[in-house]
Amino acid sequence: MLDYTAIDFETANSYRGSPCAVGLVRVRDGVVVDENRWLIRPPAAVDYFDGFNVMIHGITADLVKDAPRWNRVLPEILGYIGDDIVVAHNAGFDIGVMRSACDVDGIPWPTVRFVCTLVMSRRALVLPSYRLPFVADALGVQLDNHHDPLADAKAVVGIVDALAARHGAGDIEALASSLRVSVGRMTRDLYTGSLAKTDNGSSPLVRPEANPDADPAGHLYGRVVVFTGALMSMTRQDAWDECARVGAIPAPNITRRTNVLVIGNINPSVLRPGASLTAKAAKAFALRAEGQDIEVMTEDDFLRCIDGKALTQSR
Repeated sequence: MLDYTAIDFETANSYRGSPCAVGLVRVRDGVVVDENRWLIRPPAAVDYFDGFNVMIHGITADLVKDAPRWNRVLPEILGYIGDDIVVAHNAGFDIGVMRSACDVDGIPWPTVRFVCTLVMSRRALVLPSYRLPFVADALGVQLDNHHDPLADAKAVVGIVDALAARHGAGDIEALASSLRVSVGRMTRDLYTGSLAKTDNGSSPLVRPEANPDADPAGHLYGRVVVFTGALMSMTRQDAWDECARVGAIPAPNITRRTNVLVIGNINPSVLRPGASLTAKAAKAFALRAEGQDIEVMTEDDFLRCIDGKALTQSR
């Protein structure tokens, strides 16, 4: 049966572990049976609101001043989820909010299983963008008040319904399996993403043909892009294909030609020289210190770029 809980977080600032609101929708046998929306006061160490985030979701410091802190809200969220699989659009972000907020507060990661509708949509649909509004529109799902966490969680439910109907899937795991997407898992000391499955994980990357119709005004157009770390929203080959689609040149290693390094599965706050990162990241920072034009970005930044959005654009 289609039993699961849809979830969506909004954050107070660019740090992923600064939740300020969450929307939750409980689904039983494909039918919404309950929904909830909570305001959250972010963990004390990251309790500040960026103007851009406020512009996007309309949540201010004043609105959450009397709301419970993350460490008090988390048990309620987990109690609401129960044994359900959690479903989110860009689950790498939403589950990442939980991980990072727990890290800030010094509490263990909770145990959660999850599936990403963004990853499933990439498998099921051919769209110019896989952001929530584009996917919802393509599947005829109503999305009112985008960036209200409850409205976004409801849209996730609509996307699951539409994809399940298309693929004849009777439960979430069957739907993910039919689209060759793994169910992600987080425990107190383990994280594996909800990712597109490949036929052979050791298959060599294939450099795709460049897209002659790519927009020269795109942020990545003509730039050499290298990836490091585990990507949460797509396989490395998918990322290379997306680079080619927007006119970028994917490459396996950092060289003197590299313009962009995308770091997967990392908090933006640690993207700084001297941080303990991968060998590729260390080399990128060293080359940048020597004057090479290398931009270091997160996976979220990369997703915005391939969707044609400014780097400050929220998901």
